[in-house]
Amino acid sequence: MHLSHLRRWGLLALAGLAAVAAPAARAGTVDLEWDPVQGASGYKVFYGLASGQYTQIKDVGNHTSTTMSGMTDCTDYFMAVKAYNGYGESTDFSNEVSGWARPTLTGTAPSVMQGQQLTVDLVGANFKPGAVVEIDNPHVTVSSVGVPSCNRIQLIAAVDPLAPGLRAAKIGSFEVTVQNPSDVFGKKSNAFTVKINPARFDVNKSDSKTRDRLDGKDTVWLSRTFGARDGDPLYAPDHDFTGDGWIDGEDLAYLASNLGKCWRGTSWGNCGNGN
Repeated sequence: MHLSHLRRWGLLALAGLAAVAAPAARAGTVDLEWDPVQGASGYKVFYGLASGQYTQIKDVGNHTSTTMSGMTDCTDYFMAVKAYNGYGESTDFSNEVSGWARPTLTGTAPSVMQGQQLTVDLVGANFKPGAVVEIDNPHVTVSSVGVPSCNRIQLIAAVDPLAPGLRAAKIGSFEVTVQNPSDVFGKKSNAFTVKINPARFDVNKSDSKTRDRLDGKDTVWLSRTFGARDGDPLYAPDHDFTGDGWIDGEDLAYLASNLGKCWRGTSWGNCGNGN
C-alpha cells in the first residue's frame, strides 16, 4: 500500500499512568497511545521542547503505544507521531500533544493520628498548579491543596474522627495520588500513614470517677458491641479503635494492654497517688 493512502490519526496522552517512586534527580516518563494506521508497519514518535520543532525521534516499531522516558522534570514537551512502511514515511504528523512528564512522589508524609488535622508537605516532581491529591482512605479529607513549586505540594489532611460518634480513619499506610489538571497522574504506595489515637481507649462514659483511667468497666462497655461491624445496629464507632469497621480482638487487645493505666495527656501510664 502506498504511503500517500495512509490517513492521519489521533494521538492522545494516557490518563491512567502507573505508580512511580523515583529519586528526584531522575527524569520523568510520559505514556502515549494512538490509533493504528492501515498499511503501517511501524511508527516513530517525534518530540522536542517547542511546538512543531522536534529534535528527537523514537522508533517504536509496530506498536500503537509507548512510554517516553528520560524526560526532564517540570519541562513542557511537544510530541507527534508518523507512520511508516516499506514505501517510506508519512508526510503528515498526527495531531500534536504537549505536557510535562507524569507527577512523581519521592517522599512520604509525616504520620497523622486519628482525630488530627495537619498541614502536609509532599515532595517529588512535575506538580502543576491546580493539581489534586487523593489519599486512599475514605476517612481522610484533603483540602486547601497548593503547589508552591513543581517539586512541592502542600495540603491540609483532616483525619476522622474530629468528633465523638464518628468512625475513625483506618490505621496503616495508604497510597497517595497526585493528578495534574491534564488528568495525568502518578501514585506512591505507603506514602501517608494514619496512627491510632490512644485517647479513644477510655470507652466507659458512665462513671466520671474512672474517666482517664482504663479498668474493667471499659472492657464491659466494649464487650457489649464486640463482634459488631459497621452497619450493624450494635456497631459503636467509638469502640472501633483501628477504624477497620469491625469491633474485634484487635480493638480489645489495645484496651487490655493498657488496663489499670491512667491517661497522661499523650499516652497511658502508671497511675499516681490518688488515682
